[in-house]
Amino acid sequence: MSDTPSPAPRPQRLPGLEVLRLIAASCVLFLHALANFGATSGITLTAANGTPFDAARLFGRGYLGVDFFLMLSGFLMATVQEPRLSTGLSPWRFMGKRYWRLWPMMALGGLIGLPRLFIRAPDWWDATWVAAANLLLIPVPWHSFVFPLNVPAWTIACELICNALHVTLLWRIRGGWLWLALAALLPVQLWIGAHWQYYNVGAQPANFLPGVARCLFAYMLGMGLARWWRAGTPIPMPWWLALPLMPLVLALAHWGQWRGWGYELGFTLVICPLMIAGAMRLNRFHGAAAWAGRLSFPLFALQMPILEGMRMLHSSYWVAIGLAYGVSVAAMAGSYALSKWLDNRRMVTSM
Repeated sequence: MSDTPSPAPRPQRLPGLEVLRLIAASCVLFLHALANFGATSGITLTAANGTPFDAARLFGRGYLGVDFFLMLSGFLMATVQEPRLSTGLSPWRFMGKRYWRLWPMMALGGLIGLPRLFIRAPDWWDATWVAAANLLLIPVPWHSFVFPLNVPAWTIACELICNALHVTLLWRIRGGWLWLALAALLPVQLWIGAHWQYYNVGAQPANFLPGVARCLFAYMLGMGLARWWRAGTPIPMPWWLALPLMPLVLALAHWGQWRGWGYELGFTLVICPLMIAGAMRLNRFHGAAAWAGRLSFPLFALQMPILEGMRMLHSSYWVAIGLAYGVSVAAMAGSYALSKWLDNRRMVTSM
């Protein structure tokens, strides 16, 4: 197994991975809907032990979508950016572009959450400082959440930390040293599971640093997979099973009453790599997959402020979910149109 950098490849969209982004963002959405509205979907199912439960509880572990997102980020960074780094890409230039690519949609989510923040804040001074920090993707340690303006933003902050570590240090770690670093992080993952009894850590000040470690572990595992699979994945996972695997496993976990943090660690170590391996085998539906990928980030960035706002307005479970999708589609379309307009402007000015 060689980690020698290869020539920088031309960026290409992988349709299976684009679809997985949207599926994972949807799983996180249903988790947040459950957190805001409770088990009020109106659909009753029966668990393996005969206990009835609301279908909304199927996605009670949707936070595992975060581990998938970070693994996918590490995978794509190692695939696309490491060859560029080896040919002179500036880490500072990359991080600047990365920040400005993520910031606008996160800022829009923050603006949607701004009225709720000021309504619930103890005073305007506190709300102003929190809003200013969170809009810049800076966590605050004095609230119940490090990003009270838009709770899922903690994940984006962690991803930026992982990206920064990658382009300054991790891309230079070659051979088996990366796997040794992952082995060193594994006891931290075991401690997180044993201490909190789950892996839903990172959103609160008390567990933000463990959340960073959780994200870094998934991210570096994605890096390792990308290097290992440079010549093609050796796992014969069909794409038609890989795409629905996350919601299927999450639903089966609740239906079968699978409890304990060992299941969640297994999701990161086994299920996420299987999803990526299978999705890479999909080489069709490029147009639809591209739009699915474009929708995934707005859906992730905007969902929580929308759901929290709709809860304050006493909305229903399904109306709030429908609005989250609708606003995200509108934001995606607006972002796409703006990027095309800017591209055309650059072409005109360069002629």
